[in-house]
Amino acid sequence: MKTKLLLTLTFVLGFSYYHWAQQASLSNNPEPEFPYVEVIITQEKVWLMPDEQPVANVPVKVINAAGEIILQKNFCSESKEWSLDVSGLPSGKYKIQVGATQTEYLEKQGKRKLL
Repeated sequence: MKTKLLLTLTFVLGFSYYHWAQQASLSNNPEPEFPYVEVIITQEKVWLMPDEQPVANVPVKVINAAGEIILQKNFCSESKEWSLDVSGLPSGKYKIQVGATQTEYLEKQGKRKLL
């Protein structure tokens, strides 16, 4: 009984230390961490909903197929509206880069004419 208790305690403490050590090594990373942002894409707007609050600074870039930055905006907790207006972009494929690691895609379609 004492052996099981001792092994369980050792496992829990070892796991806690491992988790702490991983977090400590990640916190020494000089690159800023960005929260995950839920992205809703329509033909008119790109809506951003951060997973956590407050948010210090989340850079967002819209990049065309040639690799050129078409739109760029920084969002933070003080931002009133978390969206980008993409209604004026021409038809084509775009990459939306949120922070340093999150990438979403937009395929802008031309307007359809009604008969």
